[in-house]
Amino acid sequence: MKANNNPPTIQKNMVDEYMQYAKDIAKAEKELEVEHWVHISFQAKNADRTPEKFHEIDLPRHMLDRWQWVINWRHAKLVCQHPRKNIMVCTSYYDKRSGLMTGFGSLIGQVTAAKAQITKVERIIAQYVEDETQNNLFFNASTDERLTKAKAKLEQKKQNYATIYAILRREVEEHRKQPGKYKLFIGFKRLGIFDSISKAKKYADRSGLWGAFNLLGDKGYRDSWYVYENEVRQGINNKLE
Repeated sequence: MKANNNPPTIQKNMVDEYMQYAKDIAKAEKELEVEHWVHISFQAKNADRTPEKFHEIDLPRHMLDRWQWVINWRHAKLVCQHPRKNIMVCTSYYDKRSGLMTGFGSLIGQVTAAKAQITKVERIIAQYVEDETQNNLFFNASTDERLTKAKAKLEQKKQNYATIYAILRREVEEHRKQPGKYKLFIGFKRLGIFDSISKAKKYADRSGLWGAFNLLGDKGYRDSWYVYENEVRQGINNKLE
């Protein structure tokens, strides 16, 4: 019986693709001058969902592992000092230059991913042209159908990147003009910009809206919660009684 060599080959190809994608992401972040930092907050939640902060640490992302013992020590100390409170360690990853959140699903993450996709398609096109030029006597770069489609795909990705990059620039400019502000969203709709977390959450409670609320702030601060329709209707009924 012959051994099946396909699974290891497929696995190796997947690993190679992942490693290349990681390199493309790193290249995109370098070109965008992203500075990875981490903000660590030791806090407890009040009854109105606002955080009560006890201590904060800011440090470069690459130093997080080396500082883990300090984080553990600080958490243990605060638990001993405030035994009745549920002390949490909240970690936010952000870009030092812009103050915006990084990571999967973030605006910076979407921009770097879009730029990495451009690099990937450009690499595929270059390899295709090189292979066809060397091995196909009848290859014509100006009329080749596969090449034309690939270039059209590349152009579309460049347009998508330009669109999302413009959004990122506006967010960065707005963030720098209003440092320390908090933006409240329901879904993708912005409800307002607030001076404090408590004001934003009070507005959300009084808005009469239901759905997924997101509150974004400086240094990658993010809080999310879901309000159900029946909760809003019950609150309205209580006010009418």
